[in-house]
Amino acid sequence: MKREDLKKQLIEAGTPEDKLNGVIDYVMAQNGADINVHKSELEALKSKYADDIKAKDDLIKGYEEKVKGYGDYEELKKFKADSIANAEKSRKIDFFKKNGCKHPELMIDKVDFSKGTYDETKQTYTGLDDSITDLKNNYADLFDNNSIQKINPNVQPNNVNGDITSRYLTEHPEMAKFMPPLANQK
Repeated sequence: MKREDLKKQLIEAGTPEDKLNGVIDYVMAQNGADINVHKSELEALKSKYADDIKAKDDLIKGYEEKVKGYGDYEELKKFKADSIANAEKSRKIDFFKKNGCKHPELMIDKVDFSKGTYDETKQTYTGLDDSITDLKNNYADLFDNNSIQKINPNVQPNNVNGDITSRYLTEHPEMAKFMPPLANQK
């Protein structure tokens, strides 16, 4: 509040010239007293909470330093995602190794693992038997011989070689003269 502004307002309001200075002095004194009361209240609050504010600022600075030690958050997210992907790939490779696969990294994309579930106790996937059987039949050379259970519905298990030879000779009779006689044929 300025004295000149107050004087102008009082003149416009019709305050007599001889009383003008007394009224201005009184208003300015009251205003100053009110301002001083509020200033002292503000200073009391500042001093009351200064220690709390400083403690909070120090705590924030400590956390900021601690976070800097952990590095970038995006790096951490990427590291976590990569770790999960690597663990998942290792599980899949182990699954193929347990099923006799010689080169499991070549087979990973051949199986839809979402059709099975990972059994934590057995440390392997379950529900993928059909997929593995198909792979063993279609990619026999990529699996150990003792792990292959090749199934051909057209071949009878009691005479596998004889059946294949008989079929071949039926399709190519000219080759019969080069073949030794079969033990079970008369």
